[in-house]
Amino acid sequence: MGKSVLLLQLLDLLKTNPAMNATDIARELNRSERTIYRYLQALSFDLSVPVFYENGYKIAGRPRLSPINFTDEEALALRLALSAAPIRKTEPFNRHLSSAQRKIEAAMSESSLKRTRNAAGKVAISVSGYDANTIVPRVLPLIEEAAINQQSLRLSYRSLESRRPTERIFDPYALVFRKHNWYVIGYCHKRRAIIQCKVLRIMSASPAGRTFTTPDSFSVDSFYEGSWEFRQGDPVRVKVRFDASVAPLIEETRRHPSQTIEKLPDGSVVMSAELAGFEEFGWWVLSYGGRAEVLEPAEFRHWMAENARRLADLYLTE
Repeated sequence: MGKSVLLLQLLDLLKTNPAMNATDIARELNRSERTIYRYLQALSFDLSVPVFYENGYKIAGRPRLSPINFTDEEALALRLALSAAPIRKTEPFNRHLSSAQRKIEAAMSESSLKRTRNAAGKVAISVSGYDANTIVPRVLPLIEEAAINQQSLRLSYRSLESRRPTERIFDPYALVFRKHNWYVIGYCHKRRAIIQCKVLRIMSASPAGRTFTTPDSFSVDSFYEGSWEFRQGDPVRVKVRFDASVAPLIEETRRHPSQTIEKLPDGSVVMSAELAGFEEFGWWVLSYGGRAEVLEPAEFRHWMAENARRLADLYLTE
């Protein structure tokens, strides 16, 4: 019999027979007293069930853990969500997830738990290129707490442009993981605008001793509405033709909400989209080399031509 089943049996026993001592519980569950003490500790510390001793073991109030009849598919979906990077790699979320996973598994039958664990090795979610060690310790949980409680922060931030840390008061509206990194979106009092800061560029963070109110009009989705990945810019409509050799790759994936695809007689396709700036999108287009041609707007074509000249200078100069 597995640990999860025994924990549920112990929980049911304490609910239905309060004031039993360790000897009585051990006899009832056919386990040693040493095992019972260990399982009582697991109920209290691992599963947060409020067990106390007063003329026998009892549960304070209504225990939060109760059996849940997950289907195998539901249990697998939860396990995938709880094990997915970057949450699993980031403090303090990874500790909270481990605790949540233990509670879920404790409420599952042994057979369902076994089937779910077997299936988990055959289905996976992976976010590549993320290294949690690049973030200054304690910064991420401090931002999370400040965003939830609407408390302003004093940040020392190293922007990509300045390369040197500058001090600023920042109202964190939301903490977001996007394109390999964590970002905090909020109102920067130095810039007097709603911006995003890359968390790994935050050198230090501390409470600013003031509170704020997140605007009702703000949402993470609206902030990134036009972004290709995460950058912001002026609204622009782009059109790019991809030749027939890569057209299937472009057609099979929807990469942006505003994206449309037009098929041409020669097998090529034209992708159109409404974006917040074209530079970030341009780096992706460049990855297709001569198989992609920017059609609109003219300034985007000029940007591509300039980058093509730079590449030619690098590789054609002998």
